[in-house]
Amino acid sequence: MSAYEDHVASRERWATGPRGPLALVNAQRVDHAQPVWPVPGQWAPAPGGLSVTASAADGVVVDGVPVDGTVLVAGDEAVVASTVTFPDGFAGSVSAGTLRVWDPSSESIARFAGIARFDRSADWVTSGRYTPVTGLEAQGVVLDAAGAPLEVAGHIETAFGSTSVRLVAVRSAAFRGAARLQLIVQDTTSALPEEDPGSTYSMGRFLYLDDPGTDPSAGADVELDWNLLVLPPCAFSYQFACPIPPEDNHVPVPITAGERHPVDTAGHVFH
Repeated sequence: MSAYEDHVASRERWATGPRGPLALVNAQRVDHAQPVWPVPGQWAPAPGGLSVTASAADGVVVDGVPVDGTVLVAGDEAVVASTVTFPDGFAGSVSAGTLRVWDPSSESIARFAGIARFDRSADWVTSGRYTPVTGLEAQGVVLDAAGAPLEVAGHIETAFGSTSVRLVAVRSAAFRGAARLQLIVQDTTSALPEEDPGSTYSMGRFLYLDDPGTDPSAGADVELDWNLLVLPPCAFSYQFACPIPPEDNHVPVPITAGERHPVDTAGHVFH
């Protein structure tokens, strides 16, 4: 299997995995004591995460121990986040005061057919020049899906034919032990599918690349394989919010490469 074929297969596995975007059936902010659909228990804010109150008959299990009373569910920001399971295969996780509920047998997984993508082309493997930034330049011009600022790593200058762009790159979580940069981009294919049958997801796509890790006074040449453009989680589920591409990353040309839309068994775009 080629590296590209492995990439495609891993993306399909991610989409339908037990913690993939199609398995997320609810993401509910808990700011007072309340139930959370579709799982048992009474949930409430607590230092370091959420608390859950349940009886043994409810079948809530936190960190391997059945709940019979009230216990803390540590959030993702804790040193060790809690694991939560419910009856019928449901699982939960807590992040920033929100309970996410995952169903590995969700209706969305059952009707998912695949990720529509453009054919791979060597013409969409281009070069760019990365220049890192420091200090105030690294703050606040890119927001994540929750509206929090992302750390800007630097800028990447590249060209699409005669069109030159200077893209904002943010730091991403490490992947397989390697530091990465992330580009959040929109281009002229970013449109609603009913308005443009050749469209890609309207809110934009992501491109990841290895972080060159260069000195701020220098820079580095980077390879940009636009065939590896991927859809954000929000393309698969309304339970996710979408990050907003910075103005510099609105590319004024069509990038006919990478992933386009998730599609169902009837050939329809998910949303």
